[in-house]
Amino acid sequence: MTYQYERDLHLTHDPARGYWNFVLHIEPPIGPGSALNAARRFDPAASRYAAEWLERLVPCDADALHVTLVGPNDAPNLWHPCVRDDPDSPAAVSGDGCACWQTYRDPLTWLPVAAHHHRTVGGDHESWQHLTYAPLSLTAGERLDALVIDREADLFWVRSDRGNLHLLPETQGAGYSVGHGGGGPTELARMIEKIVRSEGADVTPGTPAELPNRRVYGWISSKAADRTQELTLDQLKLLCHTGSVA
Repeated sequence: MTYQYERDLHLTHDPARGYWNFVLHIEPPIGPGSALNAARRFDPAASRYAAEWLERLVPCDADALHVTLVGPNDAPNLWHPCVRDDPDSPAAVSGDGCACWQTYRDPLTWLPVAAHHHRTVGGDHESWQHLTYAPLSLTAGERLDALVIDREADLFWVRSDRGNLHLLPETQGAGYSVGHGGGGPTELARMIEKIVRSEGADVTPGTPAELPNRRVYGWISSKAADRTQELTLDQLKLLCHTGSVA
């Protein structure tokens, strides 16, 4: 189930007790994260797909889900302005350097996004790292039109039949990868089989613990898969039947 904004938990903090309290009391484990949705951290600088996805994000105030992304140590910093907005911000470093956080929501899934700004003093180096969660499904009524292997950001995306770009749905602890053998290619191969069987309608994570289609796995684990490319639903069907996308 994807996150619904209207069900969001309201954040309170008690410095004396040293942990975060929500409507339902939670004490985060060693690090931040979710028990269901897989967490994703990426630098969008080199990826046209990440740049496209970021364009639709909506700035928002930090909330409980942003806290789960960054963890209790960085959580107080979510409310500090960027040095560009306030030179006296607690996030400012020696005048014009910065280590702030900016918070957003994806308006289609309402999943949280936290962006960490790193600017060196003098501005010689400036970068952004984005943290978010993968969805657990496409939004209601959407079907897969293409699967995107994005090697620049080391991510996998879904282009829906409505033209929307989403991170490939993924659960915690069941990641995807290409270009080598192992669990990541196995999980992606199983996901492709599920997508093809459902004509692009079922893009929910979680697959049977069985050997994947050997043709699909053989291609996914080869160098042919290890580059940025879009694979249409028809190409995924061809892959299942022939072991090739062309």
